[in-house]
Amino acid sequence: MLLAVLLFCLLLMVFQDWKNRMIHVALPVVVFVLSLLQVKQDYGATVWTITAYNVAFFGITFVGLIGYMSWKNKGFLNPFEHYFGLGDLLFYLSITPLFLLKNYVVYFIGSMLVSILLQLTLKKRMKHQTVPLAGFASLLLVVLILKDLFLNVYKITLINKI
Repeated sequence: MLLAVLLFCLLLMVFQDWKNRMIHVALPVVVFVLSLLQVKQDYGATVWTITAYNVAFFGITFVGLIGYMSWKNKGFLNPFEHYFGLGDLLFYLSITPLFLLKNYVVYFIGSMLVSILLQLTLKKRMKHQTVPLAGFASLLLVVLILKDLFLNVYKITLINKI
């Protein structure tokens, strides 16, 4: 049941980000709680350590990005005004319980690449010029969760069962 609600929330994020280029702030919170509960069933208290490592990676990456952009513009640059949406930040933080660090890094980079490819492919159908990063990343996550559940190949997420 938790997993079904998690998948529904992720699909709702895809729809909202595609249509409005924003997601409701409650969705990442719900995704985080559901992810935590789902993974905690199999990994217990270890889920907090897993989440902390992933949050640290994302934080270092995000601070590095802000530093680089500010250095390039020769002054502090707010990433939320030009490059990154708050929903994108909240989304990437909300899914931290779902991956081991190595897989989170692979997912993070892969979701950026998939988002670029989808943006280029669907550019003519889009009403907005911005990239629905949280939506595209959510769509990829739904595909990966379903792959992990139904195919007997390398698992990317920590979800073990329905």
